[in-house]
Amino acid sequence: MSKCNVLSSFIGAVALFLLLFAFGAYYFGGIGQFMAFVNGQPLYLSPRQIDLGSHEPGTEVPAVIKLTNLASKEISVVGARTSCDCALPEGIPIAVPPGKIIDLDIKVRLPKYESSYDQTIIFMIAEPNKLGMHPVRITATIPIPLPRPVADESEPAEDETTLE
Repeated sequence: MSKCNVLSSFIGAVALFLLLFAFGAYYFGGIGQFMAFVNGQPLYLSPRQIDLGSHEPGTEVPAVIKLTNLASKEISVVGARTSCDCALPEGIPIAVPPGKIIDLDIKVRLPKYESSYDQTIIFMIAEPNKLGMHPVRITATIPIPLPRPVADESEPAEDETTLE
């Protein structure tokens, strides 16, 4: 086989791969959804990272995550976990019909005394024969946080014990 035939075969294979990749991305609504399908994930969450920008201390900021069902049957989001109650997904549990996209609203309460917010919500998805965990990271900046309140020094703190 000549070098020209090998090169043209390689170029043809690359072109076919790119064509199939482009069709898959178009069919599933984007590269992320297509790659999730190829990797066997029945549900695609987008975005996986949300930057809320700058806000005043203690502000409640809405966020939205799109849930795309890539499977041929209904998929359910059965729960969500965070390390605080400052990010609350609404409407869980929720079922996503096959081939549909649903918006999931989240209320994020930003801290009063910190200059930044960084929280990860772990969504629990009832996938075929398993419980899938899908993280979504939410960040924000609080440019001028409130000063921390000073504890009254005349009374012992709750964690202090006094000897009598």
